[in-house]
Amino acid sequence: MSGLGPRSETILNAIVSEYIHSGEPVGSRTVSKKFSVGLSAATIRNIMSDLTDLGFIEQPHVSAGRVPTDLGYRVYVDRLISTQKLNVDDEASIESSIKTAGLDVRDVLKHSSVILAELSRQAGVSICSPVDDQTFKTIEFIKMSPDRILVVLVSTTGLVQNKVIYDEDDVDQDTLENYEKLLNDMLKDLDLRQARERIEQELCLEKTKFDAVLAKTLRLGHMVLSENSHGQVFVEGQTNIVDDPEFSQIDNLKAVLITFEHKSALLKILDKTLRAQGVQIFIGSEHGLEQIKSCSIVAYPLRADRVVLGCVGVLGPKRMDYSKVVPIVDATAAAITKVFRKYLEVSS
Repeated sequence: MSGLGPRSETILNAIVSEYIHSGEPVGSRTVSKKFSVGLSAATIRNIMSDLTDLGFIEQPHVSAGRVPTDLGYRVYVDRLISTQKLNVDDEASIESSIKTAGLDVRDVLKHSSVILAELSRQAGVSICSPVDDQTFKTIEFIKMSPDRILVVLVSTTGLVQNKVIYDEDDVDQDTLENYEKLLNDMLKDLDLRQARERIEQELCLEKTKFDAVLAKTLRLGHMVLSENSHGQVFVEGQTNIVDDPEFSQIDNLKAVLITFEHKSALLKILDKTLRAQGVQIFIGSEHGLEQIKSCSIVAYPLRADRVVLGCVGVLGPKRMDYSKVVPIVDATAAAITKVFRKYLEVSS
């Protein structure tokens, strides 16, 4: 509950909506002219004064109108927002585009960031969750060139991960098939965390030092499984936010671009979403990253059956059009979930 009466919520809604649209501080005259609030100018001014005292809006300059605070945005997205449902054609387009990315989770999530950036005109972000809890099924090595091997890792849920690794020994395909048979026998019925730990233990054993085939097999397996212990973050459309007034100050822009470059901070925020239900909106200071407190993140967790795939979302200024962004993120998450749920049903 916001603790505000109906008239105060009406004025707050008008201020946030207008500020999202114009990017300029909103005065009582603008509210009176553009919104049918049914109140006198004096009453509007009094309500705006009360909203300021309560911390829902603030006045950036003495002579300026008001702008929403993080608290004001929070009331807006929780109680006042009227989301725009995507039409059937847009939803079909998103689903069709998702299908073109294949069935490797990382490829799909990276592609979803592109879709989100294009549709929202903000930065599209996604995280591929660690897959340590999934159970190992098979690993396959495919020779691509003298120094490149394509590795296909499949879990018992049917999820596929592809990875190209570099190898200078120019091992032939027959030898690679011997390696994969050895690993498949060794790692059967282990979850991926246990599989990685088993390989690390085997690498330390004395016998491994005298068994070149075993050592080579374990090194290849370790190269593949070591990346699965951490989530991966994908960011697309960073330049979309450059033209927003919030980033006209070079320090603000620099802070955001650094955050995009060093993704560990984003990983911590998005990781919270993996354990949540439904759309999550982190407004300004709520996400805990001081360097991008002028930004909000709209994210949605992805699950298919018992499998946690990751999450997708949009990062942009607090002034982003939530009524548009929320359904875009929702529809993209639904399309990804639909594709993988269908695939998991076939694989089970």
